[in-house]
Amino acid sequence: MRAFTCGCGVEITEADTDTVVDPVHRHFTEAHPEYGLTPVAVRNYLEAEDRATGGTERLETIDPIRIVPVEPAAADEILSFFDHELFADNPAWGSCYCMFYFLGGAGNHDWGNQPWQDVRRAQHDRISTGRTTGVVAYSGDRLAGWCNATSRAEFPGHRQGGDERVCSVVCFAVAPPYRGHGVARLLLDGAVAMARDHGFDAVEGYPVRDPSSPQAAYHGTLDLFQGQGFRITSEDPLTVRLDL
Repeated sequence: MRAFTCGCGVEITEADTDTVVDPVHRHFTEAHPEYGLTPVAVRNYLEAEDRATGGTERLETIDPIRIVPVEPAAADEILSFFDHELFADNPAWGSCYCMFYFLGGAGNHDWGNQPWQDVRRAQHDRISTGRTTGVVAYSGDRLAGWCNATSRAEFPGHRQGGDERVCSVVCFAVAPPYRGHGVARLLLDGAVAMARDHGFDAVEGYPVRDPSSPQAAYHGTLDLFQGQGFRITSEDPLTVRLDL
């Protein structure tokens, strides 16, 4: 049996994921139309729940963190980390695969209507061909975190000229067991080092000044960037920069 429990308390149970999609979509259409969820978005959420196998509780102690640049040969390992562990506690984000800003960000009104398999495939292709760069964090031999740090030219919402020379840090994501151990700071350090090694002139970030929740800080906080020497270059949208 496959059960889904809505935040409003309604529980829907059917034989399997395939058969629960329609009644869950019908419930949201009738009870929560403000979300505008499509059947594809509902299926993406349910299948992200099905894929999740990673831990959801923070570990008190973790193995030392090692930061490694994203390499094309690591595409399968990184995408598997996205599949099963990175968003084990947040299936609503389990279909993004850090593609949102590559595909136009808030300006892409079709976002959420793509099957997760298509989005995953697009990111796999990007990593495999070197178009997505950044760094990952290992705790011991296990992947613990991800930072997307890619040429600004690849992000339609951030382009402004001279983009090939600027590395944009658009996302930090740390798996639940490794949060609260300073992994994001180490990822940012690694992203700056990676950008320097790749010959970028500067690193740019788009932090959240006062995040309403830990999830809302996925761009990184202003304190995080300023602690690493970034300076504010724009207040609206909030943008920081570190010249290399």
